[in-house]
Amino acid sequence: MGETTVFEKVEQLRSEARRLETAEQGAHEARRIGSRVTKLKLSIAELRTQVEIARKVNETIGSTRVDLSTVDSGYQDFEAKVRSVSNPGDAVFERANRRIAAVCKRLEEETRSAWSTWASARISELPLTRIPMLPLGDQPKARRTRDELERWSRTNEMSRSTISIFVTSIGGLADMLADAPDAPPEVADLMSRLSSDRLPTLAEISDYEVSLLRSLHFDEQITLKRISK
Repeated sequence: MGETTVFEKVEQLRSEARRLETAEQGAHEARRIGSRVTKLKLSIAELRTQVEIARKVNETIGSTRVDLSTVDSGYQDFEAKVRSVSNPGDAVFERANRRIAAVCKRLEEETRSAWSTWASARISELPLTRIPMLPLGDQPKARRTRDELERWSRTNEMSRSTISIFVTSIGGLADMLADAPDAPPEVADLMSRLSSDRLPTLAEISDYEVSLLRSLHFDEQITLKRISK
């Protein structure tokens, strides 16, 4: 009787050990899946952000410069896989993350290029040589806005709000400059020379022209660089 009781007890303990082992394996698998799902959610959230910015840029530019037709290609295979298995392996998750990351990178690069090209073109259309012709009280604000527009046109950290602010700010600066008179012809000619492909040397700029630039605060926009011979 005693031996049978001991034998039964051993079997009970062995059975309990198997149950605990199975439970522990299930818990480990749940933790693994949970960790992979969390990472995948972060990837999809980043993709959603890039898509929203790209849509905003396309809407602002008025043309489909950024292609959004294949944004779901990063997780189509993953979606098909999880429909057929209940606990996909790590490789399935990693492949989905890599593909989503590739789509995000493409969107980010295309969006930034489209935005920079369009925003720079809009800035170049502004009659910025009129800024010195504004009332003195308006000139600092106009210069700050011009500098902000330049910075926003080259930003690597784009957002929907930045795009909206740019559009509002460039419209405001355009309105300010609309009623200002044009700069004197000699100033416009000099600024054109300073913006050409062949930059003039200091010897080709007269003292009068330097004084003129200083009087109109254009000297804040001009830098000197020594060339070696």
